This record gives sequence, C-alpha cells and structure tokens, in this order.
Amino acid sequence: MTRFNATKVDYNSGTVELGPGLTWNQVYAELEPSGVNVVGGRIPGVGVAGLTLGGGEFPPLFRFVRNLDIRGF
Repeated sequence: MTRFNATKVDYNSGTVELGPGLTWNQVYAELEPSGVNVVGGRIPGVGVAGLTLGGGEFPPLFRFVRNLDIRGF
C-alpha cells in the first residue's frame, strides 16, 4: 500500500484526495504546512484505507465522510 501515498489538495473545490496507503499521521504532517486539515483518524499509524472501510468506526465522523457510507457495513 505504500505506493498509494499521494495527497492532492484542491483549493478551488475545498477537497483533499488521499491515497489509501497513507497513515493518518502522514496525512496530518503533509497537510500542516498548507494550513489544510481533514477529519480522520486520531491514532498515529492507522491507515486511511482501514479507517475509511470501517475498521475504526467513530460516529462523529459519519457526518463528514463523503467517500462512502461507512454506516452501511
């Protein structure tokens, strides 16, 4: 999964695309210099893909997640 570690910020649409191979601590470290933040995992080392697919359900996150319906799992 480490090959899928790209981060793309689109300032015009206000979105961020994250590669599934990233961990949340990598995401926050990469976005910090740009002043952009995202709602995601709190524990370092947790992967974007695992949390997104429902491996770490966190109810307050549900109203922000737009890439898939985590509640459907």
